[in-house]
Amino acid sequence: MLTTTYEMLQNAYKGHYAVPAINTQGGTYDIIRAVCMAAEELRSPVILAHYVNTGAYSGHDWFYETAKWMAAKVSVPVAIHLDHGDSFERCMEMLKLGFTSIMFDGSALPVEENAAATEAVARVCRSFGVPLEAEIGELCRLDDKGNKMGASNIADPDVVRQYLKLCHPDSLAIGIGNAHGFYNGPVDIRAEVLEECRKFTDIPFVLHGCTGMDEELVKRSIDSGVAKINFGTQVRCQYVNYLKEGLAEGKDQGHAWKLSQYAELRLREDIKDIIRLAGSQERA
Repeated sequence: MLTTTYEMLQNAYKGHYAVPAINTQGGTYDIIRAVCMAAEELRSPVILAHYVNTGAYSGHDWFYETAKWMAAKVSVPVAIHLDHGDSFERCMEMLKLGFTSIMFDGSALPVEENAAATEAVARVCRSFGVPLEAEIGELCRLDDKGNKMGASNIADPDVVRQYLKLCHPDSLAIGIGNAHGFYNGPVDIRAEVLEECRKFTDIPFVLHGCTGMDEELVKRSIDSGVAKINFGTQVRCQYVNYLKEGLAEGKDQGHAWKLSQYAELRLREDIKDIIRLAGSQERA
């Protein structure tokens, strides 16, 4: 059932759980199916997320149409989300395609510029009835060995307060030391930043870079009002590993669909674990 993220995140915030958002690698059907079928089995709302660079092969319209088709096959709420939209134009492109959730990421900009750019996108999204996620505190990326490829910007709560006086997104990702990719050893996640920000706003928070993060930290973040948890690296790596495993064990029997089915069923169980971590089972 295709829907926006607005009601699902409001419900999650009020209910003290989170909704899983899974990067589908540009519209990979096996991943989209695994996410939706796991959500259907556990009666969880779910978000199908799309990075612009992962759509380079299949096309952004392919992702949208595949996600929309799969959402219609299940009875639980499913949102189609642009993750880390990097410009006004990019967000408008996905809005026109039919995305039911948009993220504008202006976190690399000074706070005033970030807020102005965020509000410009938010105004248009509101006219379409589509919620906007924003970000403050730029996330770094990790290479395959877990080494930082940029500065991890832990947001200052006072700056977050200033930002929210200047713009009005529907949800907010706040940098707390998290990063995209696999963490290499212990990571300094500042959940207390979320706790401090929660004192002055009721906006649902979003936690990016959940792959490899300590589960207790994820749960503590949810207790602080995180209503959406993002997984990408873990899911794509598991999917590729299941394809390799299926080939090595002859699960394909010479048929591509049998290999896909094997990988999807294995991945479905991993998605269920993410849903249980989020606490969103039986919330649809």
